[in-house]
Amino acid sequence: MKRSSILKAAEMLFFERGYDRTSVQDILDALSLSKGGFYHHFPSKEAVLEEICVNRISARLDRLGMDLFANRPRPIDRLNLLLRAVNILERDDAPFVAMMLKVCYIDRDVRIRDHIRSLLLAQLSPRMEDVLRAGIESGDFFIRHPGQMGWMVLNLANDASDEACRLLAEGADNPECVIGIADLLGAARDAIETLLGAPFGSVVLFDPDRLVSGYRAAAAELARMEAKN
Repeated sequence: MKRSSILKAAEMLFFERGYDRTSVQDILDALSLSKGGFYHHFPSKEAVLEEICVNRISARLDRLGMDLFANRPRPIDRLNLLLRAVNILERDDAPFVAMMLKVCYIDRDVRIRDHIRSLLLAQLSPRMEDVLRAGIESGDFFIRHPGQMGWMVLNLANDASDEACRLLAEGADNPECVIGIADLLGAARDAIETLLGAPFGSVVLFDPDRLVSGYRAAAAELARMEAKN
């Protein structure tokens, strides 16, 4: 049994039943797999979820690498693409977003959340430094330490995304919580513009329409998951 088959079957079960309600035995039954075959590849169900999340984030970052310079000659446009890659509500896959919210922000599995954060920082920091250097040359940004500043900006964006996810997880049944999320991300945008000396209104952390549609889709998926518990 291939490792990829276990991941595919587990991901489907996690989406259909919810992570909490899916056991290792459920994964074994779906694949007619022995316990030895499972534990040869993964030490636990948690390890399966972590690899699913890492694989999805890595695929997103690979697409980002291809999109980063395509039709985006301006450093500010490439900066916005990098920053929006951090925002979980910019993703189109509502079941995955809802699962991440449930595991990381409702059940508070900080290990998976921190691992994904470390992956994002490691992958995006070099690209952010390149974008900031290009922005210095073009006169879009006024900073002296692009490497350190890029790391700070990404951490700020990550912190804002974490808090936005927490607000959504706690207020998924309250449509007005999206207003607080938008205000939070707006404040983070202002802070990033100040840090970089970028023109007012040039940094875009989220698309309002995508934020609302992402909220509604994720909230609906969370409600579905909670109804099964």
